[in-house]
Amino acid sequence: MSLSGRQRKELQSALVDAFPTKSSLEQMLSFELDKNLEAIAGEGSLQEIIFRTIQTAQAEGWIKELIRGARNSNPGNPKLEAITQTLGKEPSSRNRVQQALLKQVSTEVISRLEQSLHNRIYIVQDTDQNPEQIELPWASEVKVGSKPKVHLTNTEITTIYDLPDIDGRLLILGQPGVGKTTMLLKLAEELVNRAKDDSTHPIPVLFSLSSWKNDNQSIKDWLVDQLKDKYGVRKDIGKGLVENQEIIPLLDGLDELAAERQETCVIKINEFLHPSNWSNPAIVCSRIEEYQRYQASLQLNNSLELCPLTSQQVEQYLQNTENLELWNSISQNEDLKQLAQTPLFLNIIVISAQEISVQTWKEFSSSENRLSYLFNAYITRTLKRPYKEKQPKPENTKRWLGWLAQRLIEENKTEFLIEKMQLSWLKKGSEEKRNRLIVLLIVGLIVGRIYEMIVGLIVGLFVGLISRLIIEFNNFKEIKTYETIDLAWNLKTFSKIGSNLFYGLFYGLFYGLISGLFYGLIYGMIGKLIYGIIVGMIGGLIYGMIYELNGLKGAEVENKIFPNYGIKKNINYMFIFIIIVTLLMLPLVYTIFRLNVENKDNLIRLCLAFPTLYGVLVIGEPVIYHFVLRIILWSNGSIPWNYAKFLDYCTNRLFLQRVGGGYRFMHDLLRQHFANSYAQTQKRS
Repeated sequence: MSLSGRQRKELQSALVDAFPTKSSLEQMLSFELDKNLEAIAGEGSLQEIIFRTIQTAQAEGWIKELIRGARNSNPGNPKLEAITQTLGKEPSSRNRVQQALLKQVSTEVISRLEQSLHNRIYIVQDTDQNPEQIELPWASEVKVGSKPKVHLTNTEITTIYDLPDIDGRLLILGQPGVGKTTMLLKLAEELVNRAKDDSTHPIPVLFSLSSWKNDNQSIKDWLVDQLKDKYGVRKDIGKGLVENQEIIPLLDGLDELAAERQETCVIKINEFLHPSNWSNPAIVCSRIEEYQRYQASLQLNNSLELCPLTSQQVEQYLQNTENLELWNSISQNEDLKQLAQTPLFLNIIVISAQEISVQTWKEFSSSENRLSYLFNAYITRTLKRPYKEKQPKPENTKRWLGWLAQRLIEENKTEFLIEKMQLSWLKKGSEEKRNRLIVLLIVGLIVGRIYEMIVGLIVGLFVGLISRLIIEFNNFKEIKTYETIDLAWNLKTFSKIGSNLFYGLFYGLFYGLISGLFYGLIYGMIGKLIYGIIVGMIGGLIYGMIYELNGLKGAEVENKIFPNYGIKKNINYMFIFIIIVTLLMLPLVYTIFRLNVENKDNLIRLCLAFPTLYGVLVIGEPVIYHFVLRIILWSNGSIPWNYAKFLDYCTNRLFLQRVGGGYRFMHDLLRQHFANSYAQTQKRS
């Protein structure tokens, strides 16, 4: 029997309740199962002892016997009865949220593995070799607790993950480029398959710790935020997934945090991993050099250290990829040989072989310069490859990628979504005036266009909304798109909308009556009174509709399946909003048309024009800001005009990986190289 994290937690709570002392638990195990508690769980608090007992029972296959023995020893305990009934039920199928999340993770894992350098070497070389037939060998050292390290060669990562002493709580360490993330993805691939086969198996989810920005935020809360930001899982649902331990967090990029924040993050992860808080598996990846500097250690007690390749493995790999002559040159220099023993750099060497001058390479005195030369050769080689469409100029490609790399590093992000670009990415100082001028120009064009359509009463309202848009731009902090609208309304939803419309109409009549009386005292009573009441009704109904429609919850899981998905969805939402509100205004338009009041035409224009006005300038506000931002960045040479097309081109050139609508650099070291090169170019200019 395999228990999910939630089920293990429930069983732990039941055993603590049924056997409140270590002695009572020890007697139950001895009398019912003939097992020694001391040998199984050692010392610690009662919760820790029971946690380790459950771990061992599941790993060794006697979890059913443990539950049966506990019930026999304490037959009247309600928690034990409840857990027995729960486990006795047939496993239910996954709900649609879990299915959607699992599908997203599966797509991400498969895409990233397929786009890894190792799997794409053969595409570059135009050979018929299958990368699966020329596996890059790897070796590791496993350390469990205080036991000595155990050296392993070409052992499946899942074999290590399933070891009883590890039980899925694993720390993966290694030098930059040695394959930590690839190993994590291979493990994720197997865990995804297990989750597909077993609906009770937790869903593995990939997270990048580089996005943990608040030192005071708990890892649990951060996981909920990331489920929303990365996978589009609504926050209330994401909280349930975390609280019920229905996921397995796979945490990469600990070393990508600022150096002074890394140990703080380790402490927060330890708080999260405490047995009383989290009993599911959890994986963390980190560079070994940075990790060894911390005073605090991750409370996983199990580490997998990936080792560099041996000289024999490098030689064999280069021979298999028909690059043996390159090895004959590299092997004569200890520094270059050491570089080639890292899998990432070995793959880059194979791709860049035609651009590498070993003699020139040897002349560099520092490892940083040697690595920079290798990346430059790689970039040059990949940009020379044939492409079916018109290619950007190489200098533009390098500049645009360098700018993007800098922004991602500054924002502590590994994945880039076009719709997530922010106004904070603009330069400050001398460019601010130009930025504001462009904003005013674009908004002015919108003003002119809509002014042709709207006259009379709308002008004041319109100017007010435009002023708001311009003023807010100067203090704007984040572009947040309206991406989802839930149209699955039920009777309760319609009842709530009706209530809001009623109150809006009531207050509109009240204030309309007051304004109509005041207006009528000055200009003549009856006609102005009716006019004021109608205007108040229109305002009240508009307020009620906007308040309700603008507060609808989004979809449970929103999968960003193509570039700029958020902006395109925002535009769809804007049109849906305009259509629905306009249709709801039609009965009022008909009523006004039948009444004999002055300025009837203006009132009708107000009813018909306001939904469009509000939709464009409020619901469409993120789209306007995004459009302005894109124009500014394009005008100063930071990005191309067709950004999605360019990013797809860079994916084809093996600089980026694309998953759904998001992009990430092939490796953090490559991202750092582009950022450094861009910074040097900016200094020279």
